Amino acid sequence: MGVVIPKTVDCYRVGWKQEGKARPVRVRLDCQNRGDVEFVLIHSKRLKNTAKYSQVYLAPDRSKEQRQEHSLLVKKMNDLISADPTKHYFIRVCFAAKDQY
Repeated sequence: MGVVIPKTVDCYRVGWKQEGKARPVRVRLDCQNRGDVEFVLIHSKRLKNTAKYSQVYLAPDRSKEQRQEHSLLVKKMNDLISADPTKHYFIRVCFAAKDQY
């Protein structure tokens, strides 16, 4: 697979402006197929290694149910970290089935 350069479809700030707090930017990309989406998300961790994009975080689109489920996983992970901070915890990324995309 070659280099994926998706086209930006939409871009806007989310939330209200607050002093001393950054507002997230939602960017919608036009990826041609599911493989492009996976490629972009898997390689997004490389952004941390650049000075300009070290604070950038990419996340897949999620339905309301998926957002609720992810929120519960994050809470559970935070509880586990509080209980034993010496261990390393993470949430494994899982992509939707092809028929859902």
